[in-house]
Amino acid sequence: LMNNAAGNESFQARRYSEAVEQYSAALAYNSDSRPFSAVCFCNRAAAYQALGQLTDAIADCSLAMVLDANYPKAISRRATLYEMIRDYGQSANDLRKLISLLQKQANKPGVSPKVFNKHSDLKQARARLLSAEDEARKDTPLNFYLILGVEPSCSPADVKKAYRKAALRHHPDKATQLLVRNENADDGFWRDVAKEVYADADHLFKTIGEAYNILSDPDKD
Repeated sequence: LMNNAAGNESFQARRYSEAVEQYSAALAYNSDSRPFSAVCFCNRAAAYQALGQLTDAIADCSLAMVLDANYPKAISRRATLYEMIRDYGQSANDLRKLISLLQKQANKPGVSPKVFNKHSDLKQARARLLSAEDEARKDTPLNFYLILGVEPSCSPADVKKAYRKAALRHHPDKATQLLVRNENADDGFWRDVAKEVYADADHLFKTIGEAYNILSDPDKD
């Protein structure tokens, strides 16, 4: 808990690299609670986003989502990240998940300020979905520079270096290793989690590969 709080403090002070380290420490020392781990992954995603490391941020949101399927912030954040790299189809998919979850939460018995917030969030999510679906129909190319975290002026060597780093970090076979298995959870849960984590990582890995193929092409301009 202390590491997560320290991470929040560093994030608010815009010390984003420090925040990443503290959220990582929180994940290393507090693996028993899936919801808490989901919060740490989502918080670390925000720090990665602030650093311009969008693929790292997407990967962390994906882990947060499988650890806590009822966590709107993780779904919303990943939808935003997909929108930033212009993967509007994936963004729309996440926004549909978000709308479904917010509808369920807003319809729960009992009136509280949180319920009113859910209705406001729901309205915003629906507007975002309409926009994402509209952009998806335009078939706009992905922002390959943002995906690899490089500048348009970078050299071919920089592109290759960024690709190798991203591909190694986000290989689907390695994705499940980021989750520390909780022995109190049943095997069925972990099988389902492993499948979902692999599928999310596989999509991201292929996106990274596509970015490299395009940016390493001398005729890209």
